Amino acid sequence: MWGFLVPVMIVLVVMTFISGRSQKKQREKQRKMFEAIVKGSKVRTIGGFTAKVVEVRDESLLIELSDKMPPVELLKSAVATVLDENSAPADAAKK
Repeated sequence: MWGFLVPVMIVLVVMTFISGRSQKKQREKQRKMFEAIVKGSKVRTIGGFTAKVVEVRDESLLIELSDKMPPVELLKSAVATVLDENSAPADAAKK
């Protein structure tokens, strides 16, 4: 019985390690994306809306969906992608 249990435990430990590393990389990528958001950036939300950032706050953004609508507050976690990464000063310094 122990002969079967040891390989299963090893596989579980390896899978947990690999999963943890990939999650860490994904969190780091998301953190960098949030840091790249500055006033004037264009973002796409997880709901599919494309908007212009009016103000950046700690945990949220004020976005403008249209010139005719007032700004809307959006959590940073609801941002799927930053569409124009060139607007971030940190990215410009790296290039």
